[in-house]
Amino acid sequence: MNSRPPLSNSRALLITAGAAAAFFILLMIIPGPHKNRTNSPSPAVGPTGSTEAPAGLFATRCSQCHGLPALTHRSPEDWRILVLKMNRYMKQTGRLSLTDAQAQEVTRYIVENQK
Repeated sequence: MNSRPPLSNSRALLITAGAAAAFFILLMIIPGPHKNRTNSPSPAVGPTGSTEAPAGLFATRCSQCHGLPALTHRSPEDWRILVLKMNRYMKQTGRLSLTDAQAQEVTRYIVENQK
């Protein structure tokens, strides 16, 4: 059998308060949905008539969750799949996402500007 004495009320309260404080801190540092995020102040018109050029879409949408990725050499199909996956994640988390036409523009921009 367990020979340890039960926790005192003050110690249990201290542990509970510490766990609550840790939860609160994590809640404050984890980013939430960015539904009110605005586009760049002076948008250009992209090839499909969107209000923002592909370079601007790439910069504003991708940087919502992480730094801009290095445009390393990947196949156009790999980039298309990656953009679609990231766009699905943006929709699921309430961030600004891309329309299908914008996703195609961004993919084309990435493929044309990769190193």
